[in-house]
Amino acid sequence: MFQRILCCVDGSEHALRASETACALADKFGGKLTILTVAKELQPSESVKRFMALEHLSGEPQYVLDEYTEEIMDKAKDVAESYGLRGVRTEVRTGNPARSIVEYAERNKVDCIVLGSRGIGDIGGVLLGSVSYKVNSLAKCSVVTVRPES
Repeated sequence: MFQRILCCVDGSEHALRASETACALADKFGGKLTILTVAKELQPSESVKRFMALEHLSGEPQYVLDEYTEEIMDKAKDVAESYGLRGVRTEVRTGNPARSIVEYAERNKVDCIVLGSRGIGDIGGVLLGSVSYKVNSLAKCSVVTVRPES
């Protein structure tokens, strides 16, 4: 039924619960699991660059984002390990989250996308429409939207 499962994570509690659901599905159906996170490309403004220089902060702001992305993926991989899943793939993309998720799913013939109902961008979701809503609307495969426990 679900042979190729895509789990989308962003560091939120909803995404962590989604990773648990995706792992349970992969375990139950013997599917292959891919964990995907989509980071926005960081384009620091001139004022941020000046602040970093004044505070003697070295490196690029992208480095902080990359470390955060690694933490997100590690948490999701830990969940997969707890289910005993092997051969879990991880993918990191930059760009528009909803479009990137749907494009990845189509290109890789994903059967099911699993993601949280809310992510770390809740304010933007209210104003622009949530990522989960957009993915549900655009995806050509099944989408499981995981809600928090009540």
